Amino acid sequence: MLPNEEQALIHADRAQRLVQEGRFSDAVDECISALRHDARHAGACLLMAELQAMGGHLEPALSFASRGVREDYSNVRAWTMLANIYCQLGGVYLVLALEQIEMGLSLDANNANLHYLKGNCHAQLGERNLAKASYAKALEANPKHPFALYDSQALALADPPAEG
Repeated sequence: MLPNEEQALIHADRAQRLVQEGRFSDAVDECISALRHDARHAGACLLMAELQAMGGHLEPALSFASRGVREDYSNVRAWTMLANIYCQLGGVYLVLALEQIEMGLSLDANNANLHYLKGNCHAQLGERNLAKASYAKALEANPKHPFALYDSQALALADPPAEG
């Protein structure tokens, strides 16, 4: 029998293929198998977080994303996923989302998705000017970022007309 880490990698790779095939339930089963062999497998944790979030199960997704970040703290995608889940939870979690975003930006200062999420958090908090600035940074990093384009335009349309 192969060592646990190798078994975990095999199951995690299989889970990735199953996701590409649209077989999400089977992918969850493979992630569970991977994590049974190696509970610290960051890739399996992150894929499981993504699958849980897709299913609308944000609390378990948050748990798996947190584990994934702990196991691979230099993974910008992991920080982005964790921040995104916090953003989806909203409310008091928005402050935590902003903290995760800053951690991700410390690794990749020009990450358009993180700047977009930062704008999203600020918009939800009613901080329109900070939201606009973050969307602008996202568009600076990726001028075709679809969500940043849409949300920055939506904010501009929602602005009261200038007096004059």
